[in-house]
Amino acid sequence: MSAAHTFDPDTLGMPPVYTLNLSAAQRSALEWLTSRGALFAEISVDVEEIALDCGTSVSTVHDALARLTALKLTEHPDPTRYRVNPRYFFASNPEIRRLVAEAIDAPEITPDARAESPRKVGNVASKRRRTIKAVPDSE
Repeated sequence: MSAAHTFDPDTLGMPPVYTLNLSAAQRSALEWLTSRGALFAEISVDVEEIALDCGTSVSTVHDALARLTALKLTEHPDPTRYRVNPRYFFASNPEIRRLVAEAIDAPEITPDARAESPRKVGNVASKRRRTIKAVPDSE
């Protein structure tokens, strides 16, 4: 990429999580979703399971999920599915956000002639493949 079009990792960020004044129930629900893979895909959510796992009431979980959705920390496309906003991950992991930017700006890795030639098999491995051992009878 040219310097004029350099990727800015801060565009992946969001306000620091601590500035959002999340309640313990909201943080627990967000962590529950993240630990179940909702950062990578929409997942089906059972609020009773979240309440049981997090040691809170079902109504508290509903309130927590509603606030997380209002803050756009989660997407809620239908009544039972949620996905965590990927920006949350990058806000929580600024070093990875910087690494992504470096990877985008880094030159592409290009294989050389040796990489494209057939792989050499070592002498020991080739002998091992050619040796046939008798299997003893198990009578």
